[in-house]
Amino acid sequence: MPYTRFRFIAYEVPTATRRLDVPGPTLAGLPPGKLCDPVPDIAVPKAPESTDWFIRLRRLAAVVNIAHANVGSADDADTLKVFVAPEFYLRPATPQTDHTYPEEQFPPLWDVLERMFRTARLKHWLIVPGSVLWHSKMLGENQPIYYNSVLYVRGGVGGGEAGRIEKKLASSMDGVPTRYAVGNVSEPLMKKAYTEAAFLRERLFEIDGNATFGLEICLDHRLKVLKQTLADRQADVADSWKRGGPALHVLTAGGMPLNPESVAARPGGYVLRNDGYADPPASELRKVTGYRLPSTAPGQAWEDKAAATLEADPGTAVEVPLRGEAVLVPPIAGPGTYDMPVQRLRIYPPLPLP
Repeated sequence: MPYTRFRFIAYEVPTATRRLDVPGPTLAGLPPGKLCDPVPDIAVPKAPESTDWFIRLRRLAAVVNIAHANVGSADDADTLKVFVAPEFYLRPATPQTDHTYPEEQFPPLWDVLERMFRTARLKHWLIVPGSVLWHSKMLGENQPIYYNSVLYVRGGVGGGEAGRIEKKLASSMDGVPTRYAVGNVSEPLMKKAYTEAAFLRERLFEIDGNATFGLEICLDHRLKVLKQTLADRQADVADSWKRGGPALHVLTAGGMPLNPESVAARPGGYVLRNDGYADPPASELRKVTGYRLPSTAPGQAWEDKAAATLEADPGTAVEVPLRGEAVLVPPIAGPGTYDMPVQRLRIYPPLPLP
């Protein structure tokens, strides 16, 4: 049965920070913290318990479990739960590698993400676990190529299907050499792979005919990357995406406020934003009521200059503080005072899909 409603669940957790007592640069790669107790049916397959991503995924499993406990059986099977973590959630505390995982750790990390949510009670869940920062030397460059990848995963016994999108350009806050970010690499095979329409259009996907999504990562929002993807797909006569904008535009970010000119959700749809390096609000849910061109004439979601008209966040989210040393990203050690916002879940009530 197609989904008729959705519920936004934002996992508010800092994924970058800054000193509050003295000026200084953004600090990425927060410490992994302590190892959470395992959740039996959201199992993170075995890895050395000191492995950075293993610790973070065990915490993610615990937080998803807390979210499920707070939703309980209140939702019918026609309600898709959309769990979103912020950009940089999976990023190591290793400055020697620009706080990125080595290439050999990315495949097992992806494999774990595909398998860990295969439990019956998460059948009607979509998990967007923030982004993975990693690097590769596979193409023989003098410097590693840096990736900022988001994997989105369906839950459930028959789930595990995962899609992947890549951030187009690195920002200065990403903390990696931007010259060697994947979107800037000039190597022909790599450039071709990451500019092909087949890869770019994965930013727009569907769970079913009602639950259609657009997914975007931080700086790409300012650059209108999802909106351009939508425009390209609308203009392609061979493309099946002829339904206007997606029902839900998901923005996972680390320091990127919402820009109405970058919104791509259809009228009646929603923007779901979660930001791990932001002044309040760290997360928000905004309904799109329409689009306006600079002339004030009505616009379309895929038109470059059309700005979305947005309702205010409804303010109906239930806030669930996260407690317990292992379930929290720890404060930064050493001298100084760092910005560490409250870590919590914000669980919105179900809303109709447009």
